[in-house]
Amino acid sequence: MNFEDIFNAQNTNGMSQQKLAFLKSMFARQTGNSAGNMMASLLAANRSAAQQGISFTDSERELMLKLYVQTLPPQEAAKAQQMIQMLQRMQAGQKK
Repeated sequence: MNFEDIFNAQNTNGMSQQKLAFLKSMFARQTGNSAGNMMASLLAANRSAAQQGISFTDSERELMLKLYVQTLPPQEAAKAQQMIQMLQRMQAGQKK
């Protein structure tokens, strides 16, 4: 499944056209297909969004992660999911 198929299958209702365009552009520039590249790409996208005055809600960030993981080969998707779970546990520990 390619990115357009994955993107169109997700619930993006309510997301501004500016954010949707940014997400599509971000994934069009995606380089590599590894979990390590995913993190670097997402950090770069976050900086770029901030420079453009775009901010994402927690649910929109979760959608970005979900979309990205779905574009990875199965083995890399599993690695990415492990990294995401680790980060979520770290964030949950910081909130306590």
